Amino acid sequence: MIKILIAEDEPLSLQNLTGHLRRRLGEDALIEGASNGREAVERARQIQPALIFMDIEMPVMNGLDAASILHKTQPELPIIFLTAFDRFDYAVGAMRAGGTDYLLKPFDRAQVNACLRRTLHLPEQDVEQPDEAENPFCTQFSVWLTHHYMQDVSLEQAAEAMGMSSFYFSRFFRTAYNQTFVEYLTAYRIRQAVHLLEETEIPVRDIAPRVGYADAGYFSKVFKRHVGVTPTEYRNH
Repeated sequence: MIKILIAEDEPLSLQNLTGHLRRRLGEDALIEGASNGREAVERARQIQPALIFMDIEMPVMNGLDAASILHKTQPELPIIFLTAFDRFDYAVGAMRAGGTDYLLKPFDRAQVNACLRRTLHLPEQDVEQPDEAENPFCTQFSVWLTHHYMQDVSLEQAAEAMGMSSFYFSRFFRTAYNQTFVEYLTAYRIRQAVHLLEETEIPVRDIAPRVGYADAGYFSKVFKRHVGVTPTEYRNH
């Protein structure tokens, strides 16, 4: 049985990584989580994992201190550090604490798969490509957007709803969707507007607020920039 410990205090990040590992390693794998460094040390001693994914910034005890403690008693234990900050001093600290690798959050699944192959000696074909439809972040965000796209929402509000900082949300979002939050929100609103123009007789001035635009004139400009014609021209043709 493969045992993996994930030390991560961000619930959504923990859920996302756990789900990815579960799909790649199967139901027989033991995948456990810890919400701080001290808990990670205790759980690692109890379950003797084959690999630890360790967040650097955690409450009670950070990941570097936890890794240093574990490295003294289990020097061969592979530890993959995770952090949302691309800083050289973090990378140096991670290696000094006994880390075997260092990944930036939101994690790149291809890099996680590569870590699994290197540390667990898995063959290439046993680590499949990810299915974005199974991404918990995308699922949760999709539900939130369905209920809020017609409102005057901001990136900060979306990040708060997802339980993330604005910085972390922005990075996670670009990784998941390969575009910014504003780009995705605008495209989503335009798709909803197109549906209303095609399927209803609602006046354009009334469609605008239904898809998140208080100013009908500005809505028409955004619509034309994305579709190539104004909302009125689109409906007439």
